[in-house]
Amino acid sequence: MSMSGLRMVVFLCAGVASAATGLLALVTSVGVAYYTVFGMVLGCAGAVLAWLGLADLRPGPIVWAAVAVLAVIGLLASLLVVREDICCMFGYHRGLGYPWGWLDSGADAATLDEIEEIAAAPERLPLHLDPFKLLLDALFWTQAAVLAVIPAVLVLRGARPDHPGDHEVVPPTRRRAVP
Repeated sequence: MSMSGLRMVVFLCAGVASAATGLLALVTSVGVAYYTVFGMVLGCAGAVLAWLGLADLRPGPIVWAAVAVLAVIGLLASLLVVREDICCMFGYHRGLGYPWGWLDSGADAATLDEIEEIAAAPERLPLHLDPFKLLLDALFWTQAAVLAVIPAVLVLRGARPDHPGDHEVVPPTRRRAVP
């Protein structure tokens, strides 16, 4: 299999897997807003990746660098989202991150007054990294970046003024890379 054919299969498989995961998340979300957003982003980005594979378009290294930078920015910015719950009689949970809180803290107490005291100063609780939720959030923000960057690059590429070399006939075995 040629490198171009392998690239097409990888994009197609990644896109179908992402779209299937997104569809599964949408079906099981039962109205939970962040789960619905997760499913929509993965589903749409999966369609974009599958289309890249079917169209045999090759995003260049600048595109993938932009995707990586946006994914890291999104992951770090998601730490501004805080979810706090007092549950299970006298339990307190605090999660940082979006769509899932991947940096968690929590405590149990004997009375509701103690839990409310803990909830008033959550910064005193130790933080715990949840690697599985971090992986899911990283996947989400990477797919969100793909969904933002790839269509934008294709639109900007199509909006460029004509250049003399733009109308050359490209043999079917040699495709142009998406810049």
